[in-house]
Amino acid sequence: MHYRRWKLYGDPTIYKQQDGSHNKSKDRDGYVRIYIPEHPMASSTGYVLEHRKVMAEHLGRFLVTGESVHHKNGDKADNRIENLELWNRVQPAGQRVEDKIAYAVEILSQYAPELLAVVEEVDA
Repeated sequence: MHYRRWKLYGDPTIYKQQDGSHNKSKDRDGYVRIYIPEHPMASSTGYVLEHRKVMAEHLGRFLVTGESVHHKNGDKADNRIENLELWNRVQPAGQRVEDKIAYAVEILSQYAPELLAVVEEVDA
């Protein structure tokens, strides 16, 4: 029966593009992936997770180790930038004040260098 449905209706995980191509699909976890084998963020199978691609384009850079993209509404197929948040899983190993300050400076340098400049002006 499964094969019959597949033959009649096609793979239900494949999205047809407006041009009729079949380069988007959902993985088993429900994330939309795009077949772009030449893309730097492509997996070994040639697919790029659409939500990560959208966020990277929004940021103007590739995601770095420890960064993930969260879907605000929980719908893994809703990859509008308004529905995506950049999350960072990295945290300092220690809890000493010096470690936390160093980590805060590192985070500001990476994500909000303009705020770090304001802090440096205040300290001067």
